[in-house]
Amino acid sequence: MLSQQDQNQYSEAIQKLELFISCRQLDDLDTTSVSDPYVILYIKSNKDDWSKIGQTELIWNNLNPNFANSIIIDYHFEVQQHLKLEVHHYVNENQSKIIGIAQTSVGEIAGTKDQLLMADLFNQQGKKSGKIIVKADQVKQCKDDLEITISGQNILDTRFWFWRGACPFLRFYRLRKDDSNPILVYETEYIKDSSNPVWKTIECKSQKLCNGDYQMPIKIELWDYRTSGKHLYLGETTFCIEELREAFQQNKGQKKDFRNKQKNNQQVGTLSFDKFNLKQKHSFLDYLEGGQQLNLIIAIDFTASNGNPQEKNSLHYMPQNGDPSQYLQAITSVVEILIHYDYDKKVPIYGFGCKPKLKNINSNQTQHIFPLNDNPEDPEVFGLEGIIKCYRDSINNLQLDGPTYIHPMISKSMQMAQEIKDKGSENYLILMILTDGQTDDLQASIDDVIASSYLPLSIIIVGIGNADFKKMNILDNDDKTMLNSKGQKAVRDLVQFVAFNQFKHDSALLSKEVLAELPDQLVEYMELMKIDPKPPTYKQNQQYQQHFQQMVLKQNKQQQQKIE
Repeated sequence: MLSQQDQNQYSEAIQKLELFISCRQLDDLDTTSVSDPYVILYIKSNKDDWSKIGQTELIWNNLNPNFANSIIIDYHFEVQQHLKLEVHHYVNENQSKIIGIAQTSVGEIAGTKDQLLMADLFNQQGKKSGKIIVKADQVKQCKDDLEITISGQNILDTRFWFWRGACPFLRFYRLRKDDSNPILVYETEYIKDSSNPVWKTIECKSQKLCNGDYQMPIKIELWDYRTSGKHLYLGETTFCIEELREAFQQNKGQKKDFRNKQKNNQQVGTLSFDKFNLKQKHSFLDYLEGGQQLNLIIAIDFTASNGNPQEKNSLHYMPQNGDPSQYLQAITSVVEILIHYDYDKKVPIYGFGCKPKLKNINSNQTQHIFPLNDNPEDPEVFGLEGIIKCYRDSINNLQLDGPTYIHPMISKSMQMAQEIKDKGSENYLILMILTDGQTDDLQASIDDVIASSYLPLSIIIVGIGNADFKKMNILDNDDKTMLNSKGQKAVRDLVQFVAFNQFKHDSALLSKEVLAELPDQLVEYMELMKIDPKPPTYKQNQQYQQHFQQMVLKQNKQQQQKIE
């Protein structure tokens, strides 16, 4: 079975194809005008079953539609992936009529010239009902976000009498090699009766618009919207993302003339790019390649509600033979993954909620944070084996007590995270708290979590046993509505709560659930602090070697000059 890390890397490596769909000469099934088509794509999952994997948008009154909503599919060279495309005519929300069906395969599409497949559609009576065109593009691994605000000026007036102006909208096409097969990738709304329209800001992935190729020409067609579906072509222009980026870096706007190619390149208006923002989106793996480390901190609840460790019903019970305690199961499931991302494998481990009776730490007062390895100067142990040994060695030397306070542990982790941040370190801390119940200092803990938004810190809380963990779910704060005592919200998500009992029979599912949000939490922190990933380590080594070689050559040249 693949580890979670292997699964993540495997999913990144899977090739994907983006399918763009058009239809031609569709049968007309509409009694009042013409068909309103949309396409549903299915893949065969086994001998007889088809699973829906995507659907285009609905286009009104059009027998020759070009759909802007593409469908992305995994591509496996070694597997026969059967596809079925159903073209439907929309009747109402609950009803449609099938115009035609075509069957093909991912391999057939990918193997055709220019990866452009045209196939006949057949209706349910077996008669031809039109054609479907599928164009495939390999999806580039580009996650950058684009924001483009555009407007038009002096758009050609196509209406008369009371209806002055036009109802302009834009269509964006990718141009590959030549423009004989442009691919529709985006369409704006139309602006009613305007010669100077301002369209809604385009917000999309750069992969959607240009597949991550910032030199790719993008054609923009200007159309006049007609309710009949027979829209009027007005003109076109082209641009690429790179020219916009360069222009706006120099604080210059960008304007383009719309030209009608059907009427001797007549100018029919101007397009203005008013705002442009290219936001680079880095992945978790980008940061790991640059040397990012994850440093784990473990905190274990030893309050009396866990039960006497000597008794079988205790959550800390450690039988000589048989399953380890639930605490140890949870620790093992998570640490065996996270420890790989910690270069020195040294993990601070703390206890809370009890009176320790250890050699160096011996107290009659309940301790809400203390080094579980009995070393006040250095609470670290080495690796998973060290954590297990520390837990086993200490469990019978602790007098379980209460109440349950997690604020001291979070506060300690915040202090450590602040030190890391002040040093400019590449480390990111993960505090894993294992507890059997509700925290008795919820508001203080909420204040801590919200204050941690600007620190390199994530908090994982694993709920052990059958307690009511409602308060812990509040800290999870996925909807970002949690408020601190000053009425402030967290600016990012940094807590993940998981109830152990839901996954206690499957350690792989447990670790997957516990760690599910961590990569996004780290990336969100880096984006908040405007920290880009460093170049991959091998590139850093190459740069060092090049610099070293240049230094050697320079020194040799100086020595040669002295000799001469």
